Amino acid sequence: MGFQFLGTVLVFCMCFLQWCNGELIKALPGQPSNYSVNQYSGYIVTNKDHGRSLFYYFVESVSPNHSSLPLTMWLNGGPGCSSLGFGAFMETGPFQIGEDGLLVLNQHSWNLESNMLYVESPIGVGFSYSETDEDYINWNDTNTASDNLVFITKWLEEFPIYKDSPFFLVGESYAGHYIPQLAELILEYNKTPNVTSINLKAIAIGNPLLDIDISVLAGEYLWSHGAISDKTLMLEKTVCNDSKYLREYIHSGWSQGCNDVFNRVENEVSDDVQRDDLLLPKCLSTPSSQQFKPRGLHSKAHSSVDRIFSTGDPCLQSRIFTYLNRRDVQDALHANTTNLPGHWDFCLGPLVYQEKNLEINIIPVIVDLLKAGLPIWFYSGDQDSKIPLTQTRLIVNNIAKELKLTAVTKYRTWWGGWWQSFGGLKEGHNVTYLTYATVRGAAREVPFTSPTQALTLFRCFLNGSPLPRPKS
Repeated sequence: MGFQFLGTVLVFCMCFLQWCNGELIKALPGQPSNYSVNQYSGYIVTNKDHGRSLFYYFVESVSPNHSSLPLTMWLNGGPGCSSLGFGAFMETGPFQIGEDGLLVLNQHSWNLESNMLYVESPIGVGFSYSETDEDYINWNDTNTASDNLVFITKWLEEFPIYKDSPFFLVGESYAGHYIPQLAELILEYNKTPNVTSINLKAIAIGNPLLDIDISVLAGEYLWSHGAISDKTLMLEKTVCNDSKYLREYIHSGWSQGCNDVFNRVENEVSDDVQRDDLLLPKCLSTPSSQQFKPRGLHSKAHSSVDRIFSTGDPCLQSRIFTYLNRRDVQDALHANTTNLPGHWDFCLGPLVYQEKNLEINIIPVIVDLLKAGLPIWFYSGDQDSKIPLTQTRLIVNNIAKELKLTAVTKYRTWWGGWWQSFGGLKEGHNVTYLTYATVRGAAREVPFTSPTQALTLFRCFLNGSPLPRPKS
């Protein structure tokens, strides 16, 4: 009886300490009353002198043995877009917002497989902030990676139960910059004496921006989908020198000739077609959707390479916007505790990101991570024309050739699309290092437009297992 009582006390104390170290969410407004999975949210200070703090939302796995499951950190791109709004409430989190403003369960939430940690990074994104105005000026990839490393080391101190958990990094779009650079810092951090290593197992990025001279080259893709004419494709290849028009714009603005070609592309594709999902309509039912249109200097990167907003339900974003700007929701999330100026937004914040960071070639970082033995998965929603699958597949094949990786599988179908893996020998065993998959009919936000396929892909990624063949 005494030992049983002592064990109960110890378990209670461990849970109590865990809850004290994190900010437990009692319940989100509109949350189904029968949802009993623990959720936490709040701030981690990444630079005390500058007053920089990153906001996070963490939801444990639905499994009773959640502490034995992996920990996955999700980052959205932009640069400067919200992992809370997109990642958690639109794509992989436990809830979405219904038409009545109440939360509905996401039947394909990724916390079915893993504990999920969503971070609004960098500062100036969503609820994350700095008390030093200069921090918002000319922010860059190096600063983002450094702050994210500080975040995860401090977060693990607050949630020590996950210190030894298998750790995975997943994201999309400009996270093609964020995640490899953070992974590189983590591997270096793990070499530091007298620190608890971060148990980084693998990374995965959807429709990633890796090399601006390759990743965004979309003319052939648009032409093959009937979205632009033969003449426009020819003009883009000659007058604009393919994707070089974007590099030209970053440095000095488009020439008049290239600007004319760009306008021609936009006119032929038309405003009725979402560039990151050629299949989906726009939301016409609510004026608040107009708030998502990129505007001003800060939106150049977004409008050039990142996204024009679309989802499986094109009006969902408007509901998310309304929900996350409610004071009762922010109070429940322990968010906006400093009364930030302006409203919460998906991408339109005070951060000014150095546009030349778009030009950084991430492929050498990917090569170094693979050499270090870190498995990497890339996946593409095949309806995204802004970072088309053709370009990511080309990059993967080039990397495999450079590292002399052998094809573990042929390029073949899985029930959600097509895929191929590459590997090599490690300690006498054939190991898969690099995997590429497409998701048929999916947009850039694969987990929202194709949630069933995305959950299967995520499960296989965590387990390092082959994607399942089509059902006969």
